[in-house]
Amino acid sequence: MYYDEIHIGKKIQYVFNQSGLTVSQFARMLDVYRPRIYSIFESKTIETDMLCKISDVLHYDFFSEVYIKKRETHNQNPAMINIHFKVTQDKLADFIKSVNRLKKAGIIE
Repeated sequence: MYYDEIHIGKKIQYVFNQSGLTVSQFARMLDVYRPRIYSIFESKTIETDMLCKISDVLHYDFFSEVYIKKRETHNQNPAMINIHFKVTQDKLADFIKSVNRLKKAGIIE
């Protein structure tokens, strides 16, 4: 599976459908209007901040589900090392900030 083969909106919609929430409840919890929820479900990409909010609301770690799996399947360089992390919901935001700092420093891709 490569980057362009993962549709984050469909993954979010799948997890949302399992949650038992209504679209109205989900929208209120994300502080957006209902039409925004439908556009999220249709979108192949999403802003990191919104994905973090959605992860919190749905109690689902989309970052490890999507990002880390993308890296595993996309990376063909034998010199690369894949590292897996288990991050609790309460530490997810700090983890994302740390990863972004490492990316900016050029330590990780």
